[in-house]
Amino acid sequence: MLREADLFPWEWLGVPLALLSSEQMPDTTARSFFLDRATVVRALLGTPSDVVERASGDEQARVAAIMEHILPVSPRRAGLLNEVAVTSTLERYDLEHIAAPTLAISAADDLYGTFDGGRYTADHIPGARFIGFASGGHLCVGHQQEITSEIAAFLTEAVPHAPAS
Repeated sequence: MLREADLFPWEWLGVPLALLSSEQMPDTTARSFFLDRATVVRALLGTPSDVVERASGDEQARVAAIMEHILPVSPRRAGLLNEVAVTSTLERYDLEHIAAPTLAISAADDLYGTFDGGRYTADHIPGARFIGFASGGHLCVGHQQEITSEIAAFLTEAVPHAPAS
């Protein structure tokens, strides 16, 4: 049973109801203008809701904090629509000429579909590294500590240290 706290006004997502898939479409009851938490997690955070449900309490709290921080999305609707318009028309970058240290991280079940792009990017930037997870969605739920450690190690390697004075 859904609690009121598990429901979100659909307009917070900043997308018209017509853009939702049939399984995401709200029912025709009194809650017809609200979406359940699982739908919001999938649509807004690009993360399968079952991944979040199986995550530790700390990870669930992290996801909730992210969602609380970005909701409502509606004030950013114009910017998000612009981002979609721009990114969908970009030409391929000349990745082979990038000289900056590069670390790409993604999960195979990222609902925004970044996994293949992340792997491709790392394969084409000289010296780049790709870290891929089988699950975790766009937020890489369940991998936060590992990712933090990997980023810290990457930055330690990539950033030249000033000589001690």
